[in-house]
Amino acid sequence: MLEAPPLTPGTRAPDATLLASDGSTVTLSEAWRQGGVLLIFYPGNNTPGCDRQLRELKDEFARFRALGITAFGVNPAPVEAHRGYAAELGLPFLLLSDPGLQVSGAWQAVAPLGDQITRTVYRVDRDGIIRYGARGMPGADITLEGLEEVR
Repeated sequence: MLEAPPLTPGTRAPDATLLASDGSTVTLSEAWRQGGVLLIFYPGNNTPGCDRQLRELKDEFARFRALGITAFGVNPAPVEAHRGYAAELGLPFLLLSDPGLQVSGAWQAVAPLGDQITRTVYRVDRDGIIRYGARGMPGADITLEGLEEVR
């Protein structure tokens, strides 16, 4: 079974409402209208690769915020697990819970067997258009390419 590619830049982003690590409810379209969003779909909390990826985002967080971009991590862990994990890492952004992987699936961030997240990063502009999408752990320089110069 082949893995679907990430959603194509230039296409409309799927909307969703998810529970966040702080107990709030986040609707993606409301968040991106505030200046854009960065979505980090990552496989699990408390794993070496995911810890590294989220710590790197934490270190670059100010760059995203300076451009009005709100960052979110997304995986199927329950809100309570996200709350503890976010506190442990000192994350300045929310983690969103997608227990059934339905939202992750709509974003083509689910492995071919449908049972886990495929590490995927998206940047969506304030109009809900995907401007960047890639597998893996691209850094802020790649994710924000061309955006900082126009500000």
